[in-house]
Amino acid sequence: MWQAFTKEGREQEEGVASIAENLKLLEAELEGKKFLGGEEIGIPDFALGWLVNLVPVFEEILGLKIVDEERHPSLSEWSRRISDIPVIEESWPPRDKLVTKWAAIRDHFLATARASSG
Repeated sequence: MWQAFTKEGREQEEGVASIAENLKLLEAELEGKKFLGGEEIGIPDFALGWLVNLVPVFEEILGLKIVDEERHPSLSEWSRRISDIPVIEESWPPRDKLVTKWAAIRDHFLATARASSG
């Protein structure tokens, strides 16, 4: 995810391809399950729960669709389940602040890369 977010051009395309491969694995792992460990939420769900919050932010900044409900139905459903848990939903920062923060982080990485290559 990081390579797609902090790179441009061919390197970003490679990062997006890597994301697609990893999402296939995650989709397969979630197929037929409510959560990564089965019927109950567990540590793996919390470890990957950041995806639910940040992937849509990254999608907005990059102008890409990373998690598509048609290609990733189990992952999309898992995301909804995670985001519907009140304590999780109430803990997330406002989306507009996340977009601002992560856009600035991306801009910084891109500017640094341009300066070092130029």
